[in-house]
Amino acid sequence: MRIGIVLASLALCAALVWGGSVLVALMMEWLTAYPWVAKAMAALPMLVLPLMAVMVSRGREESGAR
Repeated sequence: MRIGIVLASLALCAALVWGGSVLVALMMEWLTAYPWVAKAMAALPMLVLPLMAVMVSRGREESGAR
């Protein structure tokens, strides 16, 4: 039973690594074909990080933490 779990875990890990490499290749193709996408990706953290900070601070307020 344990060997089956180990093999299933390895297969899932291999599938995730393969899928991730395919997504990276696709993204690199997009970034070279559309330079404005690269500029938008560089600006993305400036939008996402403040939103995450607001969400975390509101979550702490609701839970009563300081």
